[in-house]
Amino acid sequence: MKKKWYMLGGAVGISSVMMIASGVSAFASTSGYDAYKSALKNTGTLQNVSVQTQASLQDNGKTLASAEGSFKVSLDTQTASGSADLKTNGSAQSVDFYKLKDQAVLKSSNDNTYYVEQELRHGKNKKDQKETFDPQISQQAETVIDALVGNLKDYVEVDTKSDGSKAISANLDQTQIPAVVNAIAPIVIKHVSSQDHDGEQKDGDKNEFPLNRDALQAAAPKLTQDIKIEKVSFQADVTAANYIQHQEADVTISGKDASGAVHQIVVHVQADLSGYNTTKPETIDLSGKKVQQLEHHRFGKHGETESVK
Repeated sequence: MKKKWYMLGGAVGISSVMMIASGVSAFASTSGYDAYKSALKNTGTLQNVSVQTQASLQDNGKTLASAEGSFKVSLDTQTASGSADLKTNGSAQSVDFYKLKDQAVLKSSNDNTYYVEQELRHGKNKKDQKETFDPQISQQAETVIDALVGNLKDYVEVDTKSDGSKAISANLDQTQIPAVVNAIAPIVIKHVSSQDHDGEQKDGDKNEFPLNRDALQAAAPKLTQDIKIEKVSFQADVTAANYIQHQEADVTISGKDASGAVHQIVVHVQADLSGYNTTKPETIDLSGKKVQQLEHHRFGKHGETESVK
């Protein structure tokens, strides 16, 4: 099963990846960091889980974009299902998706068509696929993140409850954020904001999946100068069974656009997990429905629309 679907709804999923990318996982103390890493690994052993996610993008106090998602993921059956709603600059988009063993199905609220992407199999069988995974890669990534912890050990607060659950949090202001992070941040932010929005729906692309996948990126102001990370905050709630139950992060970035206008951008992401090993993803029956085949790795194959009998 493609790992991108696990990331959509899995425990590490949307929130964890974004948090690591923004440097959030690099500021826990030894005890707090180890506690969070242990919970993250333990959550990754779940066979199935339900995840509720939220994200928002604000500029100078005004909400430019927001997103909500609800996902069910099962690793043991290699299936997933969910829905996501996205609002940008007053316009709304939503999509339902289903991941079966050998295909992904997507449907926009603006269209009665079910878009189907067949899964590419690398190797002759699942055994071949497993053999391509190198566990050392995960260990190497963990080593790199551990090294980034550095002198940021004192900025975490860990509260162990009487029932064994934990609340882990950290808050960094501009003076506490490592210089290397603020040195790299302008390069990354300028690169991301300057990318072409090649996933946007364009005139004439009638057979493409009708959802602007680049809406969040397009909604963000394009910062070009004086870019810096001002604040980073992180919070995670861990159950007594050592599963992540809730986690969220806020990153505040300031800078100027090409015209010299000042922007203060706040990115918020969070995820709530439930249904540990009791979650069953929804399925979809395409019989009699209008179906459009999608090209691999891209929403939009210019083929014929068909009805599955």
